[in-house]
Amino acid sequence: MVASGQLPFVFIHGAGGTKAKYRGIETYLEGVPVRIIELPGHGGNKAPHCTTIEQQAAWMLEQLGEEEVIVVGHSMGGLVGIELAARTSCVKGLVLNASHYEMPVHPKILAELEAGTFPDMLFTASYGKGASEELIEEERAQLSAVPMDVTHVDFAACSAYKGEGTFRSLAVPILTLYGAEDRLLPKGAKEAAATANQHVRSVVIEGASHYIMLEQPEAFAKALLSFRTNILATV
Repeated sequence: MVASGQLPFVFIHGAGGTKAKYRGIETYLEGVPVRIIELPGHGGNKAPHCTTIEQQAAWMLEQLGEEEVIVVGHSMGGLVGIELAARTSCVKGLVLNASHYEMPVHPKILAELEAGTFPDMLFTASYGKGASEELIEEERAQLSAVPMDVTHVDFAACSAYKGEGTFRSLAVPILTLYGAEDRLLPKGAKEAAATANQHVRSVVIEGASHYIMLEQPEAFAKALLSFRTNILATV
């Protein structure tokens, strides 16, 4: 039995992101322990960046050690979470935060990133219609927090990863969180995930697109806390 004061949330950001993507989330988590990870080459983590999802998961495994956790992975971070949950029994729950087991990226997007430009169309599509101007300005400023070559490698790693088999094999509780306005995930992702793994529970959050934790942090945290409570009742 895991003690209620334990089982922290471990947050993993997405492609081209940093820990700032989860800024302020502790405010909503009622004192539950939180670790927000920056992957190598991102933000303040100056270690050489990884080039595949599998490499990122191996690095994450070293950071966790034997600690029992709930992993919350945003977008690319969800792919890392899938691989991580398959490699260690210390992951007691997995949250795919605006993520899926496969996330192909259009070649035109990869080409723009490789050329050193973050596509404006991609940026605009990442946020819902109700996102505040302040949030959009903050997020535009965040684009420079990660070198564009690292961002390109991240998106290429997402596109190359084929995780359906690994996802199907997972035997831990899984929460899939979707923004009702998300236009970046593969069509039918919610239904595909639920069909692929019997341990999936899905929640759709209104008023959010691809960055649920920034657009609707209270609803996001509420879903996480409910998921954690259910896990604590069974382990």
